[in-house]
Amino acid sequence: MAFAPILSDLGVEARRFEPGGDSCIAAGRAPALLQIGREGWALALVEGPRSEPALARLRNELWPALHVVALFQADESGVHRETLQGRKRIGEAVTFRGMVLAARRREEVLSPTATVSKFDTNAGGWNGEPGQPGYAHFRWMRRYVALFAQPKAGARVLDFGCGAGWVGIEAARAAGNAELAAFDPSPEMVRNAEKNARESGVSRFVGRTGFGEDPPFSERFPTVLSSGVVSFSPDQERWFDGLARCCESGGTLVIGDLNPASRGMEHRRATRPLLPARELNALTAEAARAQLERRGFVHECTAGYQLTRPVPQLAHWSDTKLHGALSPILLAWNRLRAGPTSDLGAFDSWVQRFRAP
Repeated sequence: MAFAPILSDLGVEARRFEPGGDSCIAAGRAPALLQIGREGWALALVEGPRSEPALARLRNELWPALHVVALFQADESGVHRETLQGRKRIGEAVTFRGMVLAARRREEVLSPTATVSKFDTNAGGWNGEPGQPGYAHFRWMRRYVALFAQPKAGARVLDFGCGAGWVGIEAARAAGNAELAAFDPSPEMVRNAEKNARESGVSRFVGRTGFGEDPPFSERFPTVLSSGVVSFSPDQERWFDGLARCCESGGTLVIGDLNPASRGMEHRRATRPLLPARELNALTAEAARAQLERRGFVHECTAGYQLTRPVPQLAHWSDTKLHGALSPILLAWNRLRAGPTSDLGAFDSWVQRFRAP
């Protein structure tokens, strides 16, 4: 059949694929028919060539029900698969000519199992590599979020979704090497955080595995930080409930994440057919603030700290083509501009500080 190489690549048995009937639904205004197979894959079929912006528009129409994880291009040269990891030829030419967008349900892409697998596999990449061109910028961003909390001497710190632990570590060090608790869905991430804390002189560290929707700590903390976590959550209402439960009355909460309303993020959504799910799932600072104010938190300050397009693109080009020659200049530019602002559209990342009720 025409789609055999694609189905095989996705691990779907061709004989079990059932186009037509109840398994098909129209994809809104998109020039495609969405085919849903039993294994959970959804295929949006687009005949003929399409520009990347046109494919991005289709991807945006499918979200949030579905997230496109791969593009298949079928033409006279064969069938090629493109993902965020790269492009690969997977089969010979088939009768179908066009594009196939392979998608999964949002709740599957952001499921606990998928999240743990993703972060265990890529834990090293989230840790940063000393000596690499972008490492100084990597550490500066984490330090900026940590110090935005204005941690008080001796106040215990909770890193809520710690990753490699650097935000919590910087906050604990600023508080006089205070006790640091941290958790993450990924056991590998927690191991990295514990190692980084020990090597950074933070001797009192407690690490656990868990999700923000159901935090693994029952006690409350005077300083809670969560950086780049909420955009990974499939249930953001429950996630904010979990975050609120961890804050001591009158304590400090700092939350930061991607800014989907920045000029750069809007440009990416309009022009790139493939994006990480978290970029589509991210909340604006205003939406996050509304969530916390509904739970009684008092907003104190909002800042932007990662300049938008073209700074990230220049940084990537510098790191990959110029061995980081522009890194000091771009980092200085970010340092200069970071801070409280009414123009969050200029920043790809936001951070906010709240007082707990």
